[in-house]
Amino acid sequence: MVTRRNLLKSGVALGGMVAMPSILRAQTPTTIDLMCTSWPEAQQIPMWDYFQEKHPGVKLKLERLPAAQMISTLEVRLQARNALPDVFFVDGPLTPSYAVRGHLTPLDQIFGNDLSRYTKASLGQGTYGGKLMSLPLFSSSNVLFINEELFAKAGVTPPSADPAKRWTWEETLEAARKLTNADAGIWGLTFEVADQCYQAITFPQSKGAQVISDDGLKATGFVDSPKFIESMQFYQDLYVKHKVSPPGVFDNNLATEMFAGGRAAMFLSSTQVISTFQARPNLKWATAPMPYFAGGKAVTPTGSWHLGFNPRSLHKEAVTTFIKAAAEPEFVAKFFKLRPNPPVLNESWNILGADLSAPYWQIVKYEMNNTATPRPLTPGWLEYDSVMKVAFREIQGGADIPARLKKAAQDLDRELAKYKA
Repeated sequence: MVTRRNLLKSGVALGGMVAMPSILRAQTPTTIDLMCTSWPEAQQIPMWDYFQEKHPGVKLKLERLPAAQMISTLEVRLQARNALPDVFFVDGPLTPSYAVRGHLTPLDQIFGNDLSRYTKASLGQGTYGGKLMSLPLFSSSNVLFINEELFAKAGVTPPSADPAKRWTWEETLEAARKLTNADAGIWGLTFEVADQCYQAITFPQSKGAQVISDDGLKATGFVDSPKFIESMQFYQDLYVKHKVSPPGVFDNNLATEMFAGGRAAMFLSSTQVISTFQARPNLKWATAPMPYFAGGKAVTPTGSWHLGFNPRSLHKEAVTTFIKAAAEPEFVAKFFKLRPNPPVLNESWNILGADLSAPYWQIVKYEMNNTATPRPLTPGWLEYDSVMKVAFREIQGGADIPARLKKAAQDLDRELAKYKA
């Protein structure tokens, strides 16, 4: 029989039952989806575990994909205006593209003016429209690796490690001609990514060429400018005229192995190859600053992975906690020890101390604060990179440079038109 007393008792009981889940929810961590690259687990999983130990209220659900697959997957998810992933890896030069399409939460509101701790180059790559749109996670730089034994055999004095005494490209070519030994299968100079904007675009930049319009929406008059053409003539001559660089080597692993195996005397590369060289006890190598054009300026490539905050995330508080943690010097320093890319925080360089005392890190530290130049800021970065990659390959193979760059500029203008208001 249902009585008023029974109803009251039932109400109390129901109230207690309703209250219990809220208590449990308060004790259950908020799960956020992180889409990241599929580097070896040893290079990143300890970092995510470290975060969760420090912040037990946030649990990370990882989506680990190869870089190219991750970028294509993100395109589909973000264009569909999905709430997931909550936070994701952003290839630095893609920041404007994501920002202009509304896929990034401005981070200024999280950090305010507390950004002076970051290197200038890393902030430049993550900023668009005057706002910090993606948080630098780590960066990159290039140095010129030298095979000391091949230099000694050819009687060539290696370049200085002092950035103030860096070789010009003209001096580098002269040395490469002496170091090249076709009969022995030894090349004078190789590049980690010869066909990619990351390295190749620094040639015209060193000549003083502007490689895209200020608004990032026009290529004609920039990609086909006289200085750009002049720099590409030098680039092509390395392969076609002087034959000091191996044509068709577009795989970074193959290029790295050529130097590690003693088949290249000089190798322009990022520092991520250092562990490979250190594992070769018979390889005697040293480093020097990246060359520049005489009469031009020193320009070095930079930029790497950033973090993006999905504005449609349903867990903004938890994502904010994660983003703030990734900006801590200790977090950046610990990540360096797992994957030794140049730290983006000046303070982390001090924390790491002896870990960054090697000559090549001192070169990188100088470059990061003086010559590091992010890739062009444009909402059409994917298109720019793709079009120029084909152009660089064809120029390396002997294509008519002015005509090829004119075509690249026209192709880019057509692609970039869709981003104009």
